[in-house]
Amino acid sequence: MKELFYFFIAFSLVITGIFVVVPAAVEILGFSGENFFSGEVWRILSYPLAHANMNHLFENLIALFVVILLSYELNLNLKEFLGVFLLTGIFIALFSGIFFPYLLIVGSSLGIYSIFGALALKEQEIMPWYFFLGIFGIIIFLNLGYSIYMSGDFTQAAYHGAGFVSGIGLIGLKKLKPKKRILQ
Repeated sequence: MKELFYFFIAFSLVITGIFVVVPAAVEILGFSGENFFSGEVWRILSYPLAHANMNHLFENLIALFVVILLSYELNLNLKEFLGVFLLTGIFIALFSGIFFPYLLIVGSSLGIYSIFGALALKEQEIMPWYFFLGIFGIIIFLNLGYSIYMSGDFTQAAYHGAGFVSGIGLIGLKKLKPKKRILQ
């Protein structure tokens, strides 16, 4: 499980380094359907590395640290973490690119919220599922209020909510897969 902390350190250094060294990172790495479908395919994986401003970067680093701690405590291993983080990011970016081709997506928060969603279902034997969903639902509700206060629209909160639901979906699919039984 130490791999989660190594990932946090490495990812934090990468996104901070990109923010400092590449001033035009939003334009170069940000995802939009228009750019992606015109051949700039790297954007589907690079947009979590770009951040709009220092406040955006700082918020994502704090949230990432919280998610890493929760993942460690609830036994979400690095493979599951990266799978949920990347697959939900790709899925939602593709959906956005098709239906909202001019909308630019940057930042790690989509993946972070997908991990919150995954954790809501991951360890139900610790607490009932409705308690976890309630706690993480409060996080989504607070994000909605914060988004409206900071920018006046629901776009950011809608993407975070979609990430949360996608994380629940991915872990839910994994739980539906039948486990192998060994006959004795």
